Amino acid sequence: MCGMVLVDSYGRPLLNMRVIVTDECNYRCLFCHIEGEPLDSPIPPGKALSLGYLSLNEYELVAEAASRVGIEKIKFTGGEPLLRSDLPLIIRVFRDYGSFKDLSLTTNGYLLDFLSDTLHESGLDRVNISLHTLRPEVYKFITGVDGHQRVLNGIEKARETGYRQIKINMVVMRGVNDSEIPAMIDFAAEKDLVLQLIELHPVGLGKEKFNDYYMPLTRIEDYLKSRSAKTYIRTDLHNRPIYLLDNGVKVEVVRPYNNWRFCMGCTRIRISPRGELFPCINWFGPRPSIREYIKGLETREEKVNAIIEAIKEVNKLRRPFYKPPSLSSRSIE
Repeated sequence: MCGMVLVDSYGRPLLNMRVIVTDECNYRCLFCHIEGEPLDSPIPPGKALSLGYLSLNEYELVAEAASRVGIEKIKFTGGEPLLRSDLPLIIRVFRDYGSFKDLSLTTNGYLLDFLSDTLHESGLDRVNISLHTLRPEVYKFITGVDGHQRVLNGIEKARETGYRQIKINMVVMRGVNDSEIPAMIDFAAEKDLVLQLIELHPVGLGKEKFNDYYMPLTRIEDYLKSRSAKTYIRTDLHNRPIYLLDNGVKVEVVRPYNNWRFCMGCTRIRISPRGELFPCINWFGPRPSIREYIKGLETREEKVNAIIEAIKEVNKLRRPFYKPPSLSSRSIE
């Protein structure tokens, strides 16, 4: 990696890339944000226009370019990323062609029992697994899938695999699973997991359910503070508060809604399965396409440099969706 680190006009460094490898998903979660993709809903398995997805050769170029501009961490996501059959090869590409500190994955966990070892062998460091409840019937209500036990099996397999960290993602929904947080903390303690509590966000399908289920996590943070031995802020991403609890569990809080501190701490961009770069899940403006930037170029070096220019272009588009009062006069285009 070179010494370059891109910084946007708000002084925020670019350190993370979220790599969306597929639009397909085998779940129908009530609140799916669809990674900010302009889709009405997640695409069922086998229904995506997969011929348009980036190839391994294109991911090689992306990995090298991202590494050269100082991006340190890659998060693979979807849709459901485990539905993409060449995912282990994509992970290996980023391990071999970049100099990244961290390669991680977000998954619903339904297929993890079968793929955990292969993903780790390909170079995956960490895994985030969505588990919004410990009750099977509530799980089916939230996800539309009777897959609770399969996800629990996936968690056990991931523990055996030897990842650097396993994090449980729990989207908190008022009147649905908010009463389960103490039990989830105990579950995380028993399994040696990190618990990540995520606030419902009015993006994608979450817009339709926001008024019904939104619950500010500030209330839950009062409970976490009462149990905390130590607290600190994750300054490398979203200024997320982290609570180290009295039972040893680490709880990370993701509170994006109407939270300018969250936005001012954003250090990430995203790339779609078809190579479009965009700065934010709430972004609906132009999306530089890496395929447009490399069109007509012949050498590998030319293509990598062109993708670097595309990354620089999307970095210019980065701006906080929610802004502090001191910046309120600056428009979000």
